[in-house]
Amino acid sequence: MKNSLSIEPVESGAYYRSLVEQYGSALLLLDCNAVREQYRQLREALPGVDFFYAIKSLPHPDVLDTLVQEGAGFDIATSGEIEIVRQLPISPRRTIHTHPIKRNKDIRDALRFGCTTFVVDNIEEIKKFADFKHRVGLLLRICFRNPNATVDLSKKFGCPPEEALTLLHECKRLGLHVKGFSFHVGSQCQTAESHVEAIKSCKALFERIAEDDTIDPPSILDIGGGFPVNYNDNQVSILDFCQPIRAALAELPPYVRAIAEPGRF
Repeated sequence: MKNSLSIEPVESGAYYRSLVEQYGSALLLLDCNAVREQYRQLREALPGVDFFYAIKSLPHPDVLDTLVQEGAGFDIATSGEIEIVRQLPISPRRTIHTHPIKRNKDIRDALRFGCTTFVVDNIEEIKKFADFKHRVGLLLRICFRNPNATVDLSKKFGCPPEEALTLLHECKRLGLHVKGFSFHVGSQCQTAESHVEAIKSCKALFERIAEDDTIDPPSILDIGGGFPVNYNDNQVSILDFCQPIRAALAELPPYVRAIAEPGRF
């Protein structure tokens, strides 16, 4: 049985030990005020960025309810996560589907729910959406290396930047609408350098496409997640960490809307 508790910070562990005695072990305690504060810090650090919380990080109903109250959208990756979000007072339009490999059933489940934005990174994945071309919008995921991340995702996900235009033309040929670009420079990033370089690379891509009359210009940049959690009290504040990201985003063309997929933070 899951029990949701509202607790105040305490100076000793006595109160928590009493909860273990009352409810048993193992016991998960969630402070939704802390969740709310983390979200607000991130919103302050990246003003104007629209956040889609990665449900896979912690799909607890109280966490999700708190984030809905704060205005967050959701990054979903499975049909099971869709069922979780279905219980929340949020529009399906406030979701994006980011699983790198989607079965036909996964696409249909998402569309039945009302999620219409999907992340893709290769031609085979793009072709899966040909039958749904009038119902979906795609985000093309691009890979950028990040040796300073605890987990560098570039070896697993994303197309090389030099292939982006080729994939955009293929989407155009199939009648698919590409809403924008996506990247994720890794988990627990120690500096924002890779975020900045990725944003600059995407900026150049936006500008190049603007000069190409054969491609409809994308208007979204999804900067992923990877924002560092302060595990050891030696992490730079999120406001300072994001300062270079804020500066890089300010240089994007004015028609580009930035979104992000925070998770553990």
